[in-house]
Amino acid sequence: MGNGGFTIFETIVVVGIMVIVASLILANYPGFNERLGVRRATEEIVSSVRQAQAYGLGVKESGTGSGIFPGYGLYFQSTSPSSYIFFADRNGNLQYDAGGEKISEINITGGVQISDLCANQKQAVAGPCGLANLTAIYLRPQPQVTLKSGGFSYADIEIKVRGSRGTTKTIILWLSGQVSIE
Repeated sequence: MGNGGFTIFETIVVVGIMVIVASLILANYPGFNERLGVRRATEEIVSSVRQAQAYGLGVKESGTGSGIFPGYGLYFQSTSPSSYIFFADRNGNLQYDAGGEKISEINITGGVQISDLCANQKQAVAGPCGLANLTAIYLRPQPQVTLKSGGFSYADIEIKVRGSRGTTKTIILWLSGQVSIE
């Protein structure tokens, strides 16, 4: 009859296997953490887009008892890659004007930033990237969105989000109001 204990060799083999498994998990952790952060940031931006859509199409009044029912939108700037602005277009000029139009500035956390702003990338002749700013405004009663950069209007815009280790995702806003993530 055996003594029922483990030999030193069996213990070393089990500990060795556990070390190998733990090192494989820990070696992939930073990449996993970044992918999760980029995914969270893109979902946060898409959630803000949906909020602007709901406010703009749902006839949300700007200010209590103001009688103003503006378009609502998001404003992205390449000079501010770790935040974007949720705003109400109170003067109706279909662009973000600083000051009284800003509802909130939303910070992107976790070392994730907006790496590029592009327009008309899904068209037969692709449009420009490296834009200084992008604006998406949802205005009632149309279900469409106004997508602008500078004085130009576009059929689609892309917000490219990137983590510190290179993981990227692209948010596409379509003129029809559709939103997708690649």
